[in-house]
Amino acid sequence: MKLFAAGLVAGGLTVGANAPAAAQHVAGGVIVEYNNVDIALVAKGWSVLQLLRGSVYNSDGNFVGYVHDAIALPDGITSYVIVNVAGFLNIGEKLVALLAKAFGIRVDGNLLLPNATKDNLKALPRFYSR
Repeated sequence: MKLFAAGLVAGGLTVGANAPAAAQHVAGGVIVEYNNVDIALVAKGWSVLQLLRGSVYNSDGNFVGYVHDAIALPDGITSYVIVNVAGFLNIGEKLVALLAKAFGIRVDGNLLLPNATKDNLKALPRFYSR
């Protein structure tokens, strides 16, 4: 099972001016050094855009919410998934923020949040976006 957090954090890239010329690329005016990025492995990963269109299920296969958004903090390490735990027909919409590392990805591409229930998610503090 792939972890969602791995899809949000770009691994193997460093920024700096000490990279060999053959391994440098200018991105937005910053030189980015490629350190052994395995493109074949990256291609097997999950698209964040596809995950954002998905649903969230618990270990028992019960639907517990929709993926509303994903947020990476400025530290570049911490990522959150914003889940909509709305009721039937989106009535009673409530957004909650959960650490991305708490999720797994199901074979169908939807997110897995073990041991979650709609009730315990609805009991969490509401997330307000700007």
